Formats: sequence, C-alpha cells, structure tokens
Amino acid sequence: MKTLVNLLALLLISASLFAQSPVNKAFQVTVTGKGQPMLFIPGATCSGEEWKETVARYSKNHQCHVFTLAGYAGVAPINSSAYLDTYKTKIIKYINEHKLNKVILVGHSIGGFISLCIAAELKDHLQKVIIVDALPFYAAVFNPNAKAGFDEAKAKSRLANYDKMDETKLKTSQLLITSSLCADSTKWDMIAGWGAKSDHKTMAYTMTEMLGHDMREQISTIKIPVLVMAAFKPKPGYPMFTKEYVFSLYAQQYRLCKSCVVHITPSAKHFIMYDAPEWYYQEIDTFIKAG
Repeated sequence: MKTLVNLLALLLISASLFAQSPVNKAFQVTVTGKGQPMLFIPGATCSGEEWKETVARYSKNHQCHVFTLAGYAGVAPINSSAYLDTYKTKIIKYINEHKLNKVILVGHSIGGFISLCIAAELKDHLQKVIIVDALPFYAAVFNPNAKAGFDEAKAKSRLANYDKMDETKLKTSQLLITSSLCADSTKWDMIAGWGAKSDHKTMAYTMTEMLGHDMREQISTIKIPVLVMAAFKPKPGYPMFTKEYVFSLYAQQYRLCKSCVVHITPSAKHFIMYDAPEWYYQEIDTFIKAG
C-alpha cells in the first residue's frame, strides 16, 4: 500500500510539473520516403496535410519532411515573443541535428517567408528553394511606403478579434477568407477547419510579424537557385491587374536575389497546389531536374 501511495504521489508531482512547463516544440514533423531530402513548410494556420498530394508525388524519390508549425491546425502553441524567428531557428537546428544535406526547401505563404529567412541565414545544407506564393515584404503590396517593424498594437487588435469568436464563428470567418485564397471549393472546408483549430495568439502574432519583417535586402545573400511561383487570377473589374503587373510586383521584391526566378501561374489563387496542380508539378519537376 505504501508503495502504491508513493507511486501515486510521484505521478501527481510529475503531472503538476508537466502542466507548468512551457510548451517548447516549435513544430510537428512527419517523414516519408527515401532519397534527397525535401522539407515542406505550410502556410499560415495550415496543417502539413496541405502538402499531401505533393508528398505523395515526391516521396517516391525523396525523403519528405513535412512540418506543421506550433499553434497551427490544432498543434499546441509555443510561448514566444518572436514566433517566426523561433520557427526559423528550430528548423535550422532540425536540419543540422539530422545531418540533412542537399536539402530542397519548399514553403507556401508564411512558410515561404520562413524559407527565405532560413536560406538567407543557412549557408550549408541547402541545395534549392521553392517558394509557393510568398514575398519578402508582404506589407509593401498594400503600401509601397510601408516601414518594417513589429506593431504590437495591431497584433493585440487581431488577437482581440479572434478571441471574440468561438470555433464555429472562427470557422465561418475562415471560410470567407479561404474562398478568396483558393479557387478549388472542395478544399475550403479543410483549410477553414485548420484555421478554426489554430491558436488565436499564434495566428495574430505570426501574421503581424510577417507584415512587419522586410527581407528584401537579406535575400541578396542567397546564392542557391530559388524558384518563386506567383499566383495570378484575373479580377473582373480590374483591367490593370494583369500577369505583367503581378510579375513586375514579384520581380521588384526579389530583384536582389540574383539566383531567383519568378514564374506566374495560369489562373490560380494563393493555394497554387490545388488550383493549378499540373502547372505546379511541372514547375517543380523542371526546377529539381535542372543543374
């Protein structure tokens, strides 16, 4: 009996210590396939499942490491004052600890932004970078005179808006956003569901951090090949919104990265892998096979 009591006491103490310990896992990762490593970082609020079809294709000849960032899609959040920098640092550590070499780094949206941050800092181990609709300074799209810097007031305001919504209301809101970002309506419920399960603070702060971080000069240090896939879909009533306009916008932001090429999609929204899959796979295939 005394042994049982002691065991129960030990379990209670352990549970208490575990509950008080801050969450420090910056991501979840799944690994499939064998061969040259490919690392996939999803977009804001998204699960690594957004790469499901992509991984099914490339895991035949590559070892695919698929991340879901902490705080997104139901993954436990981290305690951080700088989320994106934490993700970047921990993914670099992951690459180093697992001794991964000739890595093809693939990122979508905010995952693409993080990929740029990694490539600008990590001078070894990477071979190529694939950016799926992301920019080094997204705020400049809305305001050419935007200044870099984290705006905590905006982050808190975004957080307050999220906190007003329960999961059902948040999913409704996410559905509206998703429909503007993805043309394939069969994917809307899945994408919105990831958003509804995401941590409110992580959502608010990561978006604010990205909008306040200007990587346009830092990407000049990237020497390995970079493919940027930029989404374009005609907008009725906006005749000036052309492929040429989108190309000029992306090319200007990436101009200091001399190893970077920008390719514009056929008609597709932000989730290019769903809206223009054949074009998307052809771009990746060609880029990987190129010397």
